[in-house]
Amino acid sequence: MNMETVKQQRGKIVGVGPNLKAFRKEKGITDDSKLTLFIKSPESLVTGENVYVPASLRSFLCEVEMAAIIGKTARNVSVNDALSYVAGYALANDMTADEHFDDGRFKFFDETTPVGTMVSGIDPMNVTLEMRVNGELIQRGNTSDMLFSVPWVIAHISSMMTLREGDIILTGTPAGPMACKPGDVIELSSPELGTYKHMLHISRRIRGDEPLYQDDSDYHSASRSSDYTSIH
Repeated sequence: MNMETVKQQRGKIVGVGPNLKAFRKEKGITDDSKLTLFIKSPESLVTGENVYVPASLRSFLCEVEMAAIIGKTARNVSVNDALSYVAGYALANDMTADEHFDDGRFKFFDETTPVGTMVSGIDPMNVTLEMRVNGELIQRGNTSDMLFSVPWVIAHISSMMTLREGDIILTGTPAGPMACKPGDVIELSSPELGTYKHMLHISRRIRGDEPLYQDDSDYHSASRSSDYTSIH
């Protein structure tokens, strides 16, 4: 299995967060008994070097995470057995449409889950995660900082929904996600998972074949115009 195969399987993407303790502290979360989960669509998955953000988005956060890719059907699995259901792990950018926090649509958009090359044979609870934006180090953390471990997360999710081959679990981001924009180059890196670099663009089409913006510069002018709001 590789990420192109995973993309073709069109599985679900289940996100976890906030899960790393440093990020929870940054957000002022003091209740350690609850875990937040969310689902992203198969169409949010991107595996290439160019990511086309929907033109309707004016703001989005970039967040480095470790993705766990499920390798076989998992339902009501135990914590001890959970990792045996994982085909591999990969770097992921769990992009968040932060302008939609209030209406609950912040994880709904296409091409907002870029994922790098899948690797296997690593300890998922000791993976260093870094994100650079245009060459500047923005985030750095380690999965050892997770409040809820990867095996526990897989077991917990499988107690509520069946996980299938090709499903992806996003396991949480370190502190300091950054607001990004079209034209930014995002580089995710990890000694264990490799490097995944991608550039953000705006989608050139919306509502079928109707062209909306010709290039990334049009995105910025449109986001300041009154006409822009009419496409929501």
